Amino acid sequence: MSVAREGWPLIIPPTLVGVGLVLAGWHWVGAFFLLSALGVAFFFRDPHRAPSPFSGAVVSPAHGRVVSVAEIDEPDYLRTPGRRISVFMSLFNVHVNYAPVTGQVEFLLHRKGAFRRAYLPEASLKNENNSIGIRSEQHRLMVRQIAGTVARRIVCRVRKGDRVQTGEKIGLIRFGSRVDVFVPLEWEVLVKEGDRVKGGITQLARIG
Repeated sequence: MSVAREGWPLIIPPTLVGVGLVLAGWHWVGAFFLLSALGVAFFFRDPHRAPSPFSGAVVSPAHGRVVSVAEIDEPDYLRTPGRRISVFMSLFNVHVNYAPVTGQVEFLLHRKGAFRRAYLPEASLKNENNSIGIRSEQHRLMVRQIAGTVARRIVCRVRKGDRVQTGEKIGLIRFGSRVDVFVPLEWEVLVKEGDRVKGGITQLARIG
């Protein structure tokens, strides 16, 4: 288990302050800062993920709980009716996001917006979000990172033209939120609302 690099700027300062206070004799105050640093390190934990052995499947881009499987029209990248699988990440889930398929990043779009509760259906369009369109062979799929009331910092690690592998780390959302996966309507969805999923491991859908 390692720590995502985006977490270190939030971990190092309270660690240094805590150590300094303990050495100065302010043990209880120093302990508070050190425990805070440990808490942040827990939020930014980054478990090792081996390349996914699944072929022809879409794996979850995030750890958490499936809060919605809905039929929608996706006008940005798929430009066709499809299904949206929404995974909600709580404060206690791993926050790193993963590529759900192997392919090339063809589309990136960052939208500013609100910071409402991420599990609400309208959060996919109204909240601040970042969409990543991936072409896998002859298929297209989109991932949308969505900010929430606590998570207000979306990190995207890929650019247009990048080649990604299933289970590869593509970003994170600080302190939990929600990630949507948009797949064509004809693909078989393998999860249902309420299911717990693991990023880079759990199969969400089967490519049709």
